[in-house]
Amino acid sequence: MSHLGRPIGPARGLLVAALVPVAACLDAPPASEVDAPESVSNGETAAATPARYLTHFLFAGIDGTAFFARFEQSTEGDRLARTYDAWWSGPRGWRALAEVRDTLPVPRAAWRILPAPGLDVRVGDSREVVALTFHSGDETVELQTGEEVAMLTGPTGQRESVGLAGLSVGGETVGGLLFLRRAARALHFAEAAEPSRGFLLADPDGNGILIESSAGDSTVIAHTWLHGSLESWSQVAFVADTIGGSTSRRWSFDIPAAALSGTIRAVASPATAPVPAFRVECDLVVDGDVFRFTGVAAPLPLP
Repeated sequence: MSHLGRPIGPARGLLVAALVPVAACLDAPPASEVDAPESVSNGETAAATPARYLTHFLFAGIDGTAFFARFEQSTEGDRLARTYDAWWSGPRGWRALAEVRDTLPVPRAAWRILPAPGLDVRVGDSREVVALTFHSGDETVELQTGEEVAMLTGPTGQRESVGLAGLSVGGETVGGLLFLRRAARALHFAEAAEPSRGFLLADPDGNGILIESSAGDSTVIAHTWLHGSLESWSQVAFVADTIGGSTSRRWSFDIPAAALSGTIRAVASPATAPVPAFRVECDLVVDGDVFRFTGVAAPLPLP
């Protein structure tokens, strides 16, 4: 790729003040969609096919800010059980934003993220999510979806997207990249045995890297967002280095066709609650030049 040979510079559009809603992936049903109940008048609901829906959000800010959230919803009969968890990491380390555990009547679209105590969900004219606002004590954190960069198909066929986004904390907004992964499974199908892991990285100029590593069959897919252009790569050498135990804290990758390689390291940071995600930093090597990226790594189980 010729554009990888020149110095990495600002990515077009990442630092725009106005964020354009991402409608296509946030409002669409998962690729493995199962039947949801039809709408019923007078607020009633109909029984849905027993299913599990799982949505992950990863955000990497250009200043090292990180955000990770998972929204799990399961239907059985006319009830929807949901488990929502969200965290963000700033200068003081990881902070828990949401921990929702409750049961509701099944809505018409069982995969949609719903408001909850401490969580506001703002949608656009087409019912797409344009913002998730978390109220945690005296702190308000808002994830604002932005212009979509690409719709993707994950290593196991699930629906994914990469887009521009903003994270607002205390009225200050930082731009970055947002990775959204959404999938569903009818409960009579076997559960996926091993989760994959996702790495989302950004630099101060708005460039980005997304790497998905599937634990089951060692499939690795990488997407590079450089100079405002996204490219996908299927031939990726990826090695997890175990340091001081069974949990990987350092990963190395090489994308020969793109002439780039890198080393990703987990950043030790305090947390007020157990967080399944890591803050990470990466030294990206392009034609012998080294560029520093930061972001988030998290497990991405399927339903």
